[in-house]
Amino acid sequence: MKVLIIAGGTGGHVFPALSIAKKFSNHGHEISWIGKKNSLEEKIASREGFGFSPINGRGFLGKNFLGKIASIFLFGISLIRSFFLIIKMKPDIAISTGGYLSLAPSLSAFLYCPLFIHEQNSIPGLTNKILHRFSSRTFEAFPATFKNNIEKILIVGNPVREEISSLSPCDDNSNTSFRILIIGGSQGSQQINDIMIQALKSKSVKSNWFFTHQVGKLKSEALQKAYEVASANFIIRGFIENMAEAYKESDIIISRSGAMSVSEICAAQKPSILLPLPWSANNHQLSNARFLLQKGAAEVITSDLSNAETLFQLLIDLEKDHNRREAMVIASGKVFPKSTSDKIYNEIDEFLKL
Repeated sequence: MKVLIIAGGTGGHVFPALSIAKKFSNHGHEISWIGKKNSLEEKIASREGFGFSPINGRGFLGKNFLGKIASIFLFGISLIRSFFLIIKMKPDIAISTGGYLSLAPSLSAFLYCPLFIHEQNSIPGLTNKILHRFSSRTFEAFPATFKNNIEKILIVGNPVREEISSLSPCDDNSNTSFRILIIGGSQGSQQINDIMIQALKSKSVKSNWFFTHQVGKLKSEALQKAYEVASANFIIRGFIENMAEAYKESDIIISRSGAMSVSEICAAQKPSILLPLPWSANNHQLSNARFLLQKGAAEVITSDLSNAETLFQLLIDLEKDHNRREAMVIASGKVFPKSTSDKIYNEIDEFLKL
């Protein structure tokens, strides 16, 4: 069977698509991918041996008038190019994980074969809101993300890398260290860095605390100085190559609440303190974070410099209360369904047999 994967833009769309693609590939199916030229998805497709076809696109939301005109123009070009690409590929099914780049090829694919979509967030993006009307099946990570056509919706969670989903929670009763992992996404987060600098101000950090702080390509001199002045044990990393190991070694995680971040944290069964990105589209990060808070898997703090002291005090409280952390570990493991890629593969297989 020929499977067309449509995904591009951020890792939040690309990595779930990769997990699904690998599942189909492992079952002997041929994979083609449509995405952006010179992108993360093109590198991944090349590495995995998938066929790759590039298209152009530009986001629509948040752009000025001229930007919106350019977005519509590129959409029209991408729609035509995608149509001819798909006729040439002759896919049996198409799977899209959303993002503005996916709209044109997904609509073109719908005219040729069954279309399946996956939404990672608790609030759907504009592209998937549109594509949900045309999909044969819609897979969602959070319950009740889509409100209409519920007969074709399946709650499956987010596909998470196997090396993370296979982690099991460790018993840290015999370990006196308190290991704090701070992640701001692949690009880092200047706001989280600033909050940590403020939180450490005029503090003397306990000797058993150890911080691992991922900063991306952001400058970290001020952050490093703040840790040093607070006499903290720390390591600052631009990029964490082995995230599974970083999750495994942590006792608490401070993070944004993007869909894949919270899915990985829960798959690793770790307690977390979430600082939702204040300017995320439709405030979806706050919605994601509140979902984990309601499940007892995370604490949520408004991402603002004024809450730096609240963050530091919460770390003190969580270090002291092992039972509270253990309850969050158990809760985090129950937030999302397991084996998401398997579920998607099996559901599509069953649909094609109808």
